[in-house]
Amino acid sequence: MTKTCTVAIPTDMRDVKIRNYINGEWVAPTTGQYLKNFNPATGQEIAPIPDSNSTDIDHAVRAAKAAFPMWSAMPGVDRAAIMNCVADLIDQNCATLAALESQDQGKTVTSAATIDIPKCAAYFRQFAKYVTEGIRETESSVKLGCTMSSISKVVPSVQKATTQHVASGVAALITPWNFPLLMVCEKLAPCIAVGNTCVVKPTEITSVTTYLLTHILQAAGMPKGVVNIVFGSGVNAGEPLVKHRDVRLVSFTGGCVTGAKIGSLAGGLFKRVSLELGGKSPSLIFSDCNLEHAVTTHIRGAFQNQGEICIAAARQYVQRGVYEKFLEMFRKQVRQEICVGDPSNPKTFYGPVSSKQHLEKVTSYIRLAQEEGAKVEFLTNPNDPAVLNVSTDGRMTIKGFENGYFVAPTLITNIKQSSRVVQEEIFGPVVCVMPFDTEEEGIQLANDTQYGLAATVWSEDQNKLMRVMRQLNSGSVWGNGWLAWDDCMPFGGMGCSGTTREHGPWSLEFYTETKALYTHVL
Repeated sequence: MTKTCTVAIPTDMRDVKIRNYINGEWVAPTTGQYLKNFNPATGQEIAPIPDSNSTDIDHAVRAAKAAFPMWSAMPGVDRAAIMNCVADLIDQNCATLAALESQDQGKTVTSAATIDIPKCAAYFRQFAKYVTEGIRETESSVKLGCTMSSISKVVPSVQKATTQHVASGVAALITPWNFPLLMVCEKLAPCIAVGNTCVVKPTEITSVTTYLLTHILQAAGMPKGVVNIVFGSGVNAGEPLVKHRDVRLVSFTGGCVTGAKIGSLAGGLFKRVSLELGGKSPSLIFSDCNLEHAVTTHIRGAFQNQGEICIAAARQYVQRGVYEKFLEMFRKQVRQEICVGDPSNPKTFYGPVSSKQHLEKVTSYIRLAQEEGAKVEFLTNPNDPAVLNVSTDGRMTIKGFENGYFVAPTLITNIKQSSRVVQEEIFGPVVCVMPFDTEEEGIQLANDTQYGLAATVWSEDQNKLMRVMRQLNSGSVWGNGWLAWDDCMPFGGMGCSGTTREHGPWSLEFYTETKALYTHVL
């Protein structure tokens, strides 16, 4: 079954009027209150965000609950047709979505248009395909020595068994601000593909493209109540959503502190919970690696998306034999090739961090490193006329964007492993590069963290590469690469980085309940 559909969405931020999307309708928050929202490149106010509360959440959950019997009973092929139409509309509006995503979050238009928005469409197509093909069930057949056929008589029999995956009910999907639309689609696609309905609560810092998604969902023919999106703060909207009695499962991506609170609230109410939390990802760069490739990749890993990536290469350990050479190459290439500034300029590598509050957080870590006596370098291009000033804590003043939240590419060396700058997630364009001597020491340093989301290992020795990769306590480990993504593989972390695995079949497992069905053949 195929669907053909079109949609008209605002192309100018001035025309974006964000409202909650509940039961297929756009409605103002019951409070009548809105939160301020800012373009991080200019500091100017843009589309206000509804300051929703528990009443709005209750309306949304009720709508999702009412829609669940119809949606879960709909043939998978029909759900898939709607999802494929969503994907088509995302692709058709890629340029608009990328431009507005950039104005709302700070990432470059190029990054949003070539990575984020296409991936959103890909998630819907991927899970439409899964649900069309059907979830692979486990089957078993066991010969039993005896089966009771009456109170006193037993006979031999065969027991056949199969699993059945069924939709869970109403899901709460709570998403972060670093990849606003992408993270919504990553959760939404598998959730509704298997027959769940949901309430999405995007971050109040970056809500614009998620609001635009509501127009796409409606144009694609999504039935009323299947997807409800409520905007607002974590305290006023997120917490009531997690605690709502009719929410069966909760998927959250964000920071560890909030994740711990959500895990406690939801777990205490016996809800299924997925927590994808922070990271402080290590890299082990051995002296026998392809150094040019390693340097180039680690620059991208440190500064892509302003460093606002949970698996950013934030801790880079370089074997002492090539440590100084690595730093020399790193400094030179960043100064020559990393342009910071106007997010709409195709030459810009990264733009401003997402908010003024986050700017304060990132620069506070830079100041801490300076106070501890570390060597802090701001690797800006001295010949870039757009860079008007770099302050002592890394804040950049960009011509034409003087009120934006820009941070210089920051390299920190000569810092202790125990420093908070090394141990805590900064989530900005700040990288610590430290030396190590032996393989054993490198592994110990890499694993010396509360996190365990991702890691990379660099060596031309394939035996060493695999040996070290297997010893790192991370949910994803790349050898001689970084962020070469495969959405059919599990993603998630250890320790403070999370509790579950999602993507591909692992998402299908999370968003369904699994039943075991037994039959006896006498």
